[in-house]
Amino acid sequence: MIFATVGTHEDPFNRLVGELDRLAGEGQLQEPVIIQYGYSEAPKHCTGDKMMSFAAVQQNMREARVVLTHGGPASIMQALSHGKIPIVVPRQPAFGEHVDGHQVAFAQRLADRVLVLLDIHELEGMLRNYERLIARLPSPEPPAERARAFSAKLDGLCRGLLGG
Repeated sequence: MIFATVGTHEDPFNRLVGELDRLAGEGQLQEPVIIQYGYSEAPKHCTGDKMMSFAAVQQNMREARVVLTHGGPASIMQALSHGKIPIVVPRQPAFGEHVDGHQVAFAQRLADRVLVLLDIHELEGMLRNYERLIARLPSPEPPAERARAFSAKLDGLCRGLLGG
C-alpha cells in the first residue's frame, strides 16, 4: 500500500494528490493508495480522507510499503520513526502550496536520509524504483536506539552543566 499525507495546511496540494490519482487511474500503481488530502481536491481513483486522526495516520504509515509526505518536519520524522524512508514532496510557493520555501529547504537538508521529489513528473519513476533508490540511504534508526542515543546525549549535557 502507498500512503500519502499532505498535512493540515490550508492551501491545497493538488500537485501531489492529482499526480497520485492520475497514476492510480491509469493503472500505473499496482497497489492500493490512501491519501490524506487536506484542502486539496478529493481523489477519484484512490481512497482518501480530508483529515485523519493521528492514530489513523500512524497506522497507515506503519502498514504502508511507501510513505509520501509533504515537507513538514513532524510528518517526515513520523515516517522515519516507523522505519520508513519517505518520499518527501515539499510544498512550493510557486504552485500556491505554501507561503514560502521552508519545506523545500528542510527537505533538502534531509536528502541524505529521505527521497526528495521536487518535480512531480518524476513521481512515477521514483515509485517504480523505490527499493533501488532507498538502498543507497541509511536505514532509519529504530525508535528504541534513537531514544537511547538521545538519552545519552542529554545525560552528557546535564553532566556538563552540573559540572559532573
